[in-house]
Amino acid sequence: MPLLSLRLPGRASTDRKGATRRALLEAALNVFGEKGYHGAAVDDIVDRAGRSKGAAYFHFPSKAAIFRALVRELANQLVNSIQRKMDDVDSPAERLDAALLGLIDVFVRHRSLARIVLIEVAGAGRAFSDDLIFVRRQFADLIERELDRAVETGAIAPCDTHLIATAWFGALNEVAVHWLHDPDAGSLHASYPSLRQLLLQSVGFSPAEVDRVPLHA
Repeated sequence: MPLLSLRLPGRASTDRKGATRRALLEAALNVFGEKGYHGAAVDDIVDRAGRSKGAAYFHFPSKAAIFRALVRELANQLVNSIQRKMDDVDSPAERLDAALLGLIDVFVRHRSLARIVLIEVAGAGRAFSDDLIFVRRQFADLIERELDRAVETGAIAPCDTHLIATAWFGALNEVAVHWLHDPDAGSLHASYPSLRQLLLQSVGFSPAEVDRVPLHA
């Protein structure tokens, strides 16, 4: 079973080419998650997908092309998934909390996915620097939009939301990467209450306001 259901835009399930591309990306998600970018081979992905090597090269000319397509697809889908969680709540503090917790929830459920997005893309080499920036900006932009919304509604004072969003994602990234590297780090969810207290209070939410946001972990 794939670790994440890839919903490729414009590709119906009955579209043979679309189904092959999706199967290759789903296989790549598992293979890169297990072996890392440098340890994985196109043959591994083709075998896992149950497709021919010719079919793979029809869609992706190289392992790098598969990895790049996968990383960008995952980043887009993760942001969309988190956005749906945020749409279930209204208050600025709860929406920001949903954004932070939504990202952690996905990483906890899909550890291989977290490894790809947070570690493998950073270690794959300079050729993927644009993809690394793309991933980081997708998540930071989501947080920035919510901070802008909080400023507009008067929930927090005017501030440099771009800088703060970048710092917030950096904090989340460091906590998650430590968790991925250290098998004895414990539950990522266990770290979240202290992390959200730190981040939400950094933009002006009082301890009491933070405490009123229900913990769903």
